[in-house]
Amino acid sequence: MWNDHQSLNLLANILLTGVLLAMIYAVGIRVLALPFFSLREVRVEAVDKSQTNNIRLAHITRDQIEQVIHNSVNGNFIMIDLKILQKAFMELPWVRSVKISRDWPPALDILLEEHKPLASWGEAALVNTNGEIFHAIMDNARLPVFTGPDKSNHLITRQYHIFNKLLQPTGYTVTEIALTPRHAWHVRLNTGTWLKLGRKQMEQRLKRYVAVHTQYNENLDWYGNSTYVDLRYANGFAVRIH
Repeated sequence: MWNDHQSLNLLANILLTGVLLAMIYAVGIRVLALPFFSLREVRVEAVDKSQTNNIRLAHITRDQIEQVIHNSVNGNFIMIDLKILQKAFMELPWVRSVKISRDWPPALDILLEEHKPLASWGEAALVNTNGEIFHAIMDNARLPVFTGPDKSNHLITRQYHIFNKLLQPTGYTVTEIALTPRHAWHVRLNTGTWLKLGRKQMEQRLKRYVAVHTQYNENLDWYGNSTYVDLRYANGFAVRIH
């Protein structure tokens, strides 16, 4: 081997490259340790994709933000692992999305989007305005209640808006929607009345209910006392009064 000049040159080049890389690494570590690369500022901003004006965080507290940063930010501005920090923020119950970027001079820009609660999902969770289920605690909130099979949350959310729009002429609103395992719809109004819409033609049936209510409102005082309206009939509906 010692007489093989090509092998010796190759070995010398490998050793030289290793020494150079070690020197670059050592210098780089010392340079990154300089105060010039120390994180100086963390800027947190609330965002709402449906609005363009500035908003404030309603449920994510300053203490929670500071705790996440304290536990997840290690090293200087360059060495911070943004994926770890993002994951830590996503573990907060009210965080729907987070975007983190580096800025200069050394700072972090954190954009937080909160869940906007629309309804309760049974007794165990909440549904946001995008129809997504999330787990958080909301005290003293009177929200509509949704219940249904797994993965039906987006469908129920869409129908909730449709039903409320159709009910506008009556002045009633939906306070509860129950979708059965067989996909039959039951809707409770703010009067306490339950509407049984069935599995098909729900909107047409609800329109018929609204039309009758609007036309004969003055003569339908018993509507306020009704507890159950079955709208599955072809040409009418049945009312049960308590």
